Amino acid sequence: MKCPRCRLINPDTAERCDCGYDFSSHTVERPYFKQEFPSEIKIFLVFLIVWNRVVLIASRGTPEALIAAILWTLVLYPLYRQMVKKKRSARFLLMILTFPIGTAFLMMREVRLYMLQKD
Repeated sequence: MKCPRCRLINPDTAERCDCGYDFSSHTVERPYFKQEFPSEIKIFLVFLIVWNRVVLIASRGTPEALIAAILWTLVLYPLYRQMVKKKRSARFLLMILTFPIGTAFLMMREVRLYMLQKD
């Protein structure tokens, strides 16, 4: 049986999925496991920071590039913090703003399962 929430394949006798979805009541309970913060998200943040610095170095520190880098950081950092708090809208905005590389990172199965967890 495939979970409609996380798409994990479960045995036909399963009452709940690992993500917490209850097959009989069609509600979401606490998951059986508690996934830690995925390393993919940490890698993604490091990539964004390094990319920001590379762009600054390539532009030879012009004032416009410095302002752009600061604004970019002011936009992305709050979205990243919201994503850590499992806000789906922040994940989708980051996927759009960092297309195509950020989209690839943030569509990974581990990241999606982390975002589905309830606290």
